[in-house]
Parts: sequence; structure tokens; C-alpha cells
Amino acid sequence: MKRVLIIEDNEETISNLESEFKNSGIDAVCCSDYENAEIAINNNIYDAVILDWYFVLPDSNQISIRILQQLKESHFVPVFVYTGQLTDFENKTEEELQYPKNLIRGFGKESITPENLKKEIQSLIERNLALKISMAYRSRIHHHLEKIFFELNDSENNALGNILKTIYGDGDNIDWNNDIILTLLHRSIISDDEFTKKIKDILVSVNIQDNNREFNRKILNKILYHHGKSDYVRNGDIVTIKDASNNNTLAYGIVVTPDCDLENKSCRQIQIIEVRKLDDNTLGLNNDMRTQIRKYSHQSLFSLPSIYTDNGLTDFVAVLKHKIIVHEKDIDNGPSFPKSSRRFQYSHTYILNAQDVKMNLICSIVNPYKAEFLQKLHTNNSRVGIPDIKDLL
Repeated sequence: MKRVLIIEDNEETISNLESEFKNSGIDAVCCSDYENAEIAINNNIYDAVILDWYFVLPDSNQISIRILQQLKESHFVPVFVYTGQLTDFENKTEEELQYPKNLIRGFGKESITPENLKKEIQSLIERNLALKISMAYRSRIHHHLEKIFFELNDSENNALGNILKTIYGDGDNIDWNNDIILTLLHRSIISDDEFTKKIKDILVSVNIQDNNREFNRKILNKILYHHGKSDYVRNGDIVTIKDASNNNTLAYGIVVTPDCDLENKSCRQIQIIEVRKLDDNTLGLNNDMRTQIRKYSHQSLFSLPSIYTDNGLTDFVAVLKHKIIVHEKDIDNGPSFPKSSRRFQYSHTYILNAQDVKMNLICSIVNPYKAEFLQKLHTNNSRVGIPDIKDLL
């Protein structure tokens, strides 16, 4: 532990906490008003935050909850509420706090000394696997990212600009442009033996407990899918297709039009493979077929497990032989077979079988699992070497 942020309006408490941490060689940044706390949150990375529950306002936790929201937007960090109003804090739900319960703990000022509070902070950091991994990645990624910009700086502006603009094209292709930076970062960090050893040591120390299937499904969802907020339609997006007039769901699907075509404004239609719920009776599945699907050995159905829908986690399958074609609705660029006038967005209205429809993004399947799906779609063979985390189910 190298740096803590102390957000507290009592000068005596600040002095006691600051002395305890500084005596242990830990940098303590102290804030006694909201303006300075906001600046501190935005300007530094911390190993822990100590927060007064009734900060500034003597009878309210309003500002403290606002600070928790700001922390969640900017830092992955444990928070230790150090307060004389412990009961009020403990009565708050995770939804009210808007902060993960396993990253926030409360302590009464009258029942724990600054020295023991420091020990509790160190103990949590040592136990929480995500915190340990975040520390390893945070420091090394920053180091390697700065090195990459020095490497890019070796090129003249015109040469670098020529390469990036060629990749960017005229279709707002920021995805491929980002690949340059991310690829260089990936190459740099995997060649860092010190970083590799640190991650290996962390994982070797993990004591595997009995698997919790429902918890595994939630983790699986985070690994397999990206829950983005972009309005642009992209390859690998899993969507609902709804009647534009009444918002009734007509179908689920996964976009299979390549990104290069979606970026191209001459493209006027989107190709979608139909997706259905695994328990959909119209599929007529028996137990043997369900086993095949879960093992990715079924020739016509591809498993998309653990997708968040309105009712929680649901298992879906892509029906590889059923393609849906959605057309752009508003076109003003030619009379006979007009090309698209703009890049496809979810805010647009489309046409499916002469009916006006809207598409809503659920999530996007991510690489390398998107590549595995597309390989299966086009060749009926699965890729080799994909980490099969799906076995956790």
C-alpha cells in the first residue's frame, strides 16, 4: 500500500489518521471539504479511500454517497467508512450506495483505532483478488503505454498521420484505429517478464473453492459479452428486433455483416443470424441435442449462454441456417437501387418484411469468442485454442 485518500471534516481525526499512515511510509492525501475531495479523486490513483459518512453535512450522507458515485466512475478502489454514524451506513443497500458491497466496509470511530484501521485496509487488499490484479495491471500498463507513445513519436507527424488516417478511412472507423495502440500495448506487456511473474504469483496463491453455478454464469456473461452504449451497429452485436409501432419483440439476432461493410456508406442492409432462447419450444430440442449445443458440437445451433435480458440471465442459441435481412428505411440517394445515405445506427428505423422495425442492442459477443462463432457460421468447424471457460457451467 502506497497512497490513501482521507476524506474527513474533523481535524483531529485527520491528524490521527495522517500520522498513522505516514509513520508506516504511506502517503496520505487529506481533504476536509468537498471541492478538494473532488480534485483529489480526479488527480490521483489510491490504494484505499477512508470516508467520513456524514462528510461536511452534519446530519446527512448526501455528499458521501455522491463521492462514492464519483469514485466508481474513476477508480477501482476499496472504501473504508470511518464514522460515528455506523448504523446509518450499515442500513444502506448496495443499490443505495451504488458501490460494490465487497469493496466498502464500515467502522465506528469509537471502536477501532487508526492503527487497527490501517491493518484492516491492508488485510482487505491482500484478500481481494481483483484488487491485487488491478495493482499489477495499473502500474505496468501505464508504464508500457507511455513507452508506446515514445515509439509512435519516432515517426514524423505526416507519416504517422498517413497511416492512421488510411486505417480510419471515411467511415468513422475508430475501432481499427484503436487496434494499432492496443496491439502495440499487448505486444509490449506480454514481453514483460516481471509483469508475467507477478500475475502468475497472484494466481498461484488462489485457493479454489466449490463452484457456485449462478455466480459462474454472471462472470461468464462479463467475459463473453460487452455491454456497450454506442449507437453504431457493429458486427457481433446481439440485438432485439421490435415492431416500431408498438415495441413488441419480433425476433432476437446477432449481426454478422462485417464491420468493413457496416462502416461503408454504400451498404444498405444488415445481415442478422436469428437467435432464440434455449428453452424455446419451437426448437424441439431433446436432452441429447441440448448436450450437443452446450459442447458446441451441434451443426445448426451455436450456444450463446448467460445473456442478460429483462428477466435475468438467459441461455440463447444462434440458428446458423436462419438469416434475417434488415434494410435501411430512409434513403435519399438514388431512385432505382439506392445506396445507404449514412452509417447504420440503433436510433434509426429499419424495414423487415415490409414492416417498420427498431433494433435494440443487448450486448456484443467479444473476441476471441466472436471469431469462434463466425468460424462456426462459415465452416461448421470451431476454432482451436480458445480458452474454454464455458466449462465452468
